[in-house]
Amino acid sequence: MPIVSMPIIRALARATAAVGLAAVLASAVTLPAAAQQKVRFAYLKSTTLIPFFFANEKGYFKAEGIDLDLIAVAGGPAVAAALAGGSADIGYAAPTPIAIAREQGQPYKFFIGLEREKHPDMLWGTMLASERSGVKTLADLKGKAIMLGPPGGLCELTVRGWVESAGLTWADIKPLFNPFPQMQAALEVGNADAVCIIEPFTTAVQGSDKIKPVTLSRGYLVPPVESYSVDGVFAKEDWIAANPKIIAGIKTAVLKAWNELAKDPKTVEKILTEEFRFPPALISRLKLDFVAEVGIDPQSFAPIIERMKKHGM
Repeated sequence: MPIVSMPIIRALARATAAVGLAAVLASAVTLPAAAQQKVRFAYLKSTTLIPFFFANEKGYFKAEGIDLDLIAVAGGPAVAAALAGGSADIGYAAPTPIAIAREQGQPYKFFIGLEREKHPDMLWGTMLASERSGVKTLADLKGKAIMLGPPGGLCELTVRGWVESAGLTWADIKPLFNPFPQMQAALEVGNADAVCIIEPFTTAVQGSDKIKPVTLSRGYLVPPVESYSVDGVFAKEDWIAANPKIIAGIKTAVLKAWNELAKDPKTVEKILTEEFRFPPALISRLKLDFVAEVGIDPQSFAPIIERMKKHGM
């Protein structure tokens, strides 16, 4: 089976309707360096960004007058901090750290929406426990060490919800805030009992014979919501207002990349092995869904905001 299939084809149908076939399929003609604007993009590793890596490598951003500088950081809060400190212009994150930062006075706003969770078929947040932990159900998490990504991240919200659903409180668990790439090693050596994790790290953990993971739950929100946005690209409001052409160029470049990747699963495999250091033997198990919904519907973030309020975040 191909690792990129119908979800991408459907996404591309939406994409071409949104921006026009000519814009998506336009040939890349790189503009002179003097005509390009440098845009510093802070991000954390996520399969959602595969089209961004591809578009940058192929020169599609440069063709739109954008010199994209990719800056990897540990998590969404670190992305927000990079923009606050002036070391990045735009960032990729889940809604949770951006909502927290905005509440604290940072004028952040999403201008591209990317992935969605869609119950029950596309659930991205996953809670796994190691066999050695003895955890079989959510209720077994009492007193256990749980890794959940950066503080204020989407996985913190997830764990708060799932723990409550099992009749436990936040005080009943031992939360550990570690980056997603560190989670597999922590489970293997026993430094953590369970994790809330994202792709492609989920599939890597599931393929570990040392962990033999038990799946405790799937989906970021409990009870589940039919469809809502889980990540996107954001910037400060003044940057967005000053750069409409750059934003349009980013969207065009990414949509062009989506279109080409849909036809070229070998290139997706190459990006996974080279950019993510993902084991080739596990690629066929990896779940991917390049959803080209680059528009923003504020209501698509509402379920996460409501749950954040409920859990005091």
